[in-house]
Amino acid sequence: MVYRPTVRYHDVFRKYVDDVFKVTSLDRNQIIRAALFTAAYSPQFHQLMKPYFYEQEERVDVPLPEPKWSMREAKYWLEQNAEIYGQMKPVDVPAPVLESQGQGRRIEVKNRGGISLFLPG
Repeated sequence: MVYRPTVRYHDVFRKYVDDVFKVTSLDRNQIIRAALFTAAYSPQFHQLMKPYFYEQEERVDVPLPEPKWSMREAKYWLEQNAEIYGQMKPVDVPAPVLESQGQGRRIEVKNRGGISLFLPG
């Protein structure tokens, strides 16, 4: 089962997620899931939650619930549905063919999709 919440957050968080997205191969959902995944093991997260516990008026030290995953189970943040983790077959992407044209310094690189790259010499 997959839970699909709508998350509303400040632009500073959007900017951070976008910045992480640009420097990793992860999508934005994976980045947010990774943050939730690690929060359960973060002392900073536990401290942040402490003032909001229901029993705070009674001065009872209540721990947060134990996560149902271990830090080794990356499938919970890498995949939207952890049950399909590792079932995806790698896609074979053909390497571009390098073709030299002419005697000059011009190099043309073409792949099977018809994309051409011209490097000035």
